[in-house]
Amino acid sequence: MEIITFIVVALFGLIVGILSGMFGIGGGTIIIPVLNLVFRLPILGATATSLFVIAPTAISGTIRSLRQGNFDIKSAMIIGVSGATTSVLSSYLSDKLPGLVITLAAVTVILYSSFEMFRIAIKGGRDKSAGSGENVFKTATSFTIARICLGLFAGFIAGIVGVGGGFIIVPIGIAYFGLKFKEASGISLLSIAIIAVPGIVTHALLGHIEYIYGLALLIGSVPGANLGVRLIDKIPERTARILFGIMLIGSSVMLVIRSVA
Repeated sequence: MEIITFIVVALFGLIVGILSGMFGIGGGTIIIPVLNLVFRLPILGATATSLFVIAPTAISGTIRSLRQGNFDIKSAMIIGVSGATTSVLSSYLSDKLPGLVITLAAVTVILYSSFEMFRIAIKGGRDKSAGSGENVFKTATSFTIARICLGLFAGFIAGIVGVGGGFIIVPIGIAYFGLKFKEASGISLLSIAIIAVPGIVTHALLGHIEYIYGLALLIGSVPGANLGVRLIDKIPERTARILFGIMLIGSSVMLVIRSVA
């Protein structure tokens, strides 16, 4: 790789990292099509490299979120471990489904998530409760089951599409768990770091990861995620939800472009 290309990829990684830290996403819906269409990496290599970048980037954002006291670690662990199990299963399923079917499924989920963000932003306030997640559910058991189900679903979609699953965890956390945006974002960051691990190990063993591109992305994305968490802490709740909804629409467009290109 030429030095200019390395620098460009690193700058792209910085942008991805900032978005990741702000919105609690892994950035795979952006990284994969750009690596594939702009830098001409094969789709398998782009997907594997994206997963390689997602975990360290999310961990960087997680550390900053923890310092700011933004989220519940237990919820993130439950969602992340649950998602890691289904992401492995759905990764195998992705090879057996037509690419268009996978894209349509992902775009449908993303657009629904975007709709939820705009709806809640227009409505104002939290959707279910003025309290944190556990206050939305009648019992601790129901809250635990809800977090497991969210993780299973996010991991399943993430495994099929090859992303982290933050675009599912954040809007559902806000709409149905009564979380503030920064709380949902922090939980999502740690969750997707866990969800990405099985995919990283699998692709590493199979030799799919383009490590030079991955390193260049990480040089930008790791500090970028730290900066993104700082920024989202200063943005009003309603504005954060609207910005996230817009970003989700952009992600769905990128997935469609990736599919038809």
